[in-house]
Amino acid sequence: MMSFKWLILIAFASSQTNAFPQFKAGCTFNLDTSSPSNPPHLIDANNNIILPVMVGSSRTITLNTDDKVAVGCLGPGNYIKATGMQLAPATCTSTSKLLLVDGQELSYSQLGCLSQNKEILLENGTCANGPGTVIRMGWQAGPEFIPLYDTCHDKVAAANYFSTHIIHGKSAAADDSSNERPSFSQGGYYPGIDVNTAYSQTEQTKTIAGIVGSSSLAAQYVVAGSQIFLSRGHMAPDGDFIDAGSQDATYYFMNTAPQWQNFNGANWNVLENAVRNLAVSRDVKLTVYTGVYDICTLADVNGVQQPIYLAFDENNNGLIPVPKYYWKLIHDPVSNTATAVLGINNPHNKVVPADVICPDVCDQVPWVTWSLTDTYKGYTFCCTAAELFKAINYAPNLDVPLFV
Repeated sequence: MMSFKWLILIAFASSQTNAFPQFKAGCTFNLDTSSPSNPPHLIDANNNIILPVMVGSSRTITLNTDDKVAVGCLGPGNYIKATGMQLAPATCTSTSKLLLVDGQELSYSQLGCLSQNKEILLENGTCANGPGTVIRMGWQAGPEFIPLYDTCHDKVAAANYFSTHIIHGKSAAADDSSNERPSFSQGGYYPGIDVNTAYSQTEQTKTIAGIVGSSSLAAQYVVAGSQIFLSRGHMAPDGDFIDAGSQDATYYFMNTAPQWQNFNGANWNVLENAVRNLAVSRDVKLTVYTGVYDICTLADVNGVQQPIYLAFDENNNGLIPVPKYYWKLIHDPVSNTATAVLGINNPHNKVVPADVICPDVCDQVPWVTWSLTDTYKGYTFCCTAAELFKAINYAPNLDVPLFV
């Protein structure tokens, strides 16, 4: 039996017989007005999900007449309700419908899935120079895997080092902003730990009290009714992804690290928005690495700095470490330029200059304009990709000019 991939490749090749093809507008799908409740993924011949772009104020997918795609309702038990198929090769017609291989000609609104497209997790080697395991998040489309983002997870330490994803500048403004956030999932990892409970303010205060030797001191570190508590800090953020299924796929604890909320909601949030806006305004596709480094410390009752964790194993080994630094490396593969931006994840740290671990070049990066030295919002500094690698040896090894 011929595989799905070959069906798509043959169909795609048949549409390319004209050496000088003319643009033939055929299918325009307005995702704001014609999406079914569980929209499918449309997959091109290169095994990429076709993403919408903004046309006026509408999120729109446009295909030429005779373009070949696959309609995918992905994930265990999922299928196109109109056909019962999980994957259906289809051709765009001049009537803005898709002609499926079973002969049905359906509009986009008729191509609803039984459920939302659901990602799978695949382990794919090691990372962070050994202790980490690469976990790939993505879609299984027949025999083919379509990657969404990768994360580097340490199973022993219950720690995460970095995540890697792509921001598509053409489509970043066409994200599904109406999607509601799901709960975070352990995805079968963190055995023996209830990670959600460990992140609760009651539990993190209790855990920190045990580390610093005082409940009253812990209450000064995790302040009830304020923004000074440890949140589930995304590495590959949901806002960088377009459709609801992709956004929801970022809600794994393997894609997070404990981040003080006053930093998460302030300078780090500004950085994430700045990078997305750059991708959109410059119409570029950016590869983004987001990671953490070192362990945040707080003074105990004797004034001794102690490393902070959210959990411990039966041997009293710290698990789910609170990182000292968050870092983001933004790489434009076309210009082959990159800039690293780092933030200190500790609003209680007032001795900042000694913790700047690479030569600060923020004054050379015009799009870094926020309150860099505000420790409450997250003290921020920049460095070249090469200097980031010198400081953090599991960061990408890129010796390229600054992305400015």
